[in-house]
Amino acid sequence: MNKGERTKRFIIEHSSALFNKLGYRHTSISDIMTATGLKKGGIYNHFQNKDVLAKASFSHSVNVLRNKYLEAVNSKDTSYEQFDAFIEVFRSLFSNNVLVGGCPLMNAAIEADDTPIDFEDSIKEGFTGLVTLISGIIEKGKLQNEIKGDIEVVDTAKFILSTLEGALALSRLYQDKDYLELAIKQIKKLLFI
Repeated sequence: MNKGERTKRFIIEHSSALFNKLGYRHTSISDIMTATGLKKGGIYNHFQNKDVLAKASFSHSVNVLRNKYLEAVNSKDTSYEQFDAFIEVFRSLFSNNVLVGGCPLMNAAIEADDTPIDFEDSIKEGFTGLVTLISGIIEKGKLQNEIKGDIEVVDTAKFILSTLEGALALSRLYQDKDYLELAIKQIKKLLFI
């Protein structure tokens, strides 16, 4: 990796936390300059404009999160262990252990619900990827007789993701993990035999 590629990566890594925490519209180039220690020209030398940097930063955040989920889930054998591993990564979004600012998918989706943003399709792809991951856990659990056989896989995965994201939003708003923990407890009752 040459110096220009390293600088570009440095900018993306530092700005991704800002965009996720402050929002894609509200993060200013001045904020990014402060976080990176670079001048405006140094940033625009690597990115055509703030929107291009925002999209690259969003992709970076989603890739970090995706890799954490896959690493956690793929390291487990049973669906129960896989679901717990998935949940542990999800819980980390409350305390900013994996990413600062919570779930980048939900944060971007909330911004995009009022005014479209350039990478709306990427947000949808990210959520679809999580539904697919949860669906795989459910399918495996049904085959291993760990998850109730009458559970409809994709609809349940969508319900789980929607419930978790809403619970995370409330937990972060109130700074009270109980919303998230209650949702997890109820989801496990729904799923597991």
